[in-house]
Amino acid sequence: MGRIDIYLRDDVEKKFRELVEKLYGGRKGSLSIAAEQAILDWIKKVESGEK
Repeated sequence: MGRIDIYLRDDVEKKFRELVEKLYGGRKGSLSIAAEQAILDWIKKVESGEK
């Protein structure tokens, strides 16, 4: 399992946390699940040539 430390603007972090809480509730690991999905979606977008 890899680890990446990232820095986000406060408003982006707040919105991300709000949406993760809304979608997954307070489940342990929910931030990681949502972040991994976002990264996978971005990878697919870049690999398919979208901008």
